[in-house]
Amino acid sequence: MPVDKKEKCFCDKCKKLKSADEFYQSNDITKYPTGKLRQCKQCITMHVDNWDPKTYLWIIQECDVPYIPEVWNKLLKSYAKDPTRVTGMTIMGRYLGQMRL
Repeated sequence: MPVDKKEKCFCDKCKKLKSADEFYQSNDITKYPTGKLRQCKQCITMHVDNWDPKTYLWIIQECDVPYIPEVWNKLLKSYAKDPTRVTGMTIMGRYLGQMRL
């Protein structure tokens, strides 16, 4: 479902109204009727450790995409060369984008 650039979503964690593109998508419309997770990307990835799957697998599951460790590790290896570029959001966003192709 294409997102209207003006569409806004409310983050349950930071309690802010943000642009819809600041939220990860989910195909589970029963749980997420708007097609978006209830926390913004920044809040949901705040405690992600890219080297510890326990910290991010639940997000991938909520986004309703498969977890393929080889794809994750390839992205991590690509971005880990420059530690200033690796955040919880860096790999997660690229992984989800790649898996939705």
